[in-house]
Amino acid sequence: MLYIQFEIKNPEKYYAFKKVYKVLFEIKPKGESRPLDFWEEIIPTYVKKFLDGFYKKENALSDLVKEDFTSFVNYLEFGLDADFIDLRILNPTTGHVDFAPLGFPYGGMDKLLVFLKSFDCIPKEIYNGFSVCKLTWTDKYTYESIDLPDKTEAYLN
Repeated sequence: MLYIQFEIKNPEKYYAFKKVYKVLFEIKPKGESRPLDFWEEIIPTYVKKFLDGFYKKENALSDLVKEDFTSFVNYLEFGLDADFIDLRILNPTTGHVDFAPLGFPYGGMDKLLVFLKSFDCIPKEIYNGFSVCKLTWTDKYTYESIDLPDKTEAYLN
């Protein structure tokens, strides 16, 4: 099982993420979707603004990439090749989400990390299927990953 452990900077924003998570938890295993208007309502303006900066950065990398809100919603519903298993608070400032990859090779969790960050839930540690890693954010949308072999061994045993 993969996981993301994150710092909760703002409890209200965490609960906004939890609301979106509950919808994804319900619809992903069934292969269902919701209308774009639904997502426009449930996803807060501050998240859309944060993601808009992400789209601009991603779109600048290649003429082939044209991200926008619609394509991001499509990613959450269908492109994120994973099912959510659990979301919980470990302590007042730390949250944890478990999920299972649905395919091999698994496409990665970069966009999910950015999505979490847009709710001021800052990913700090992940298990990516190979190793437990500490994340250090180098800018708003980019992080560096450091493998933690001792934590990986403990997690796998």
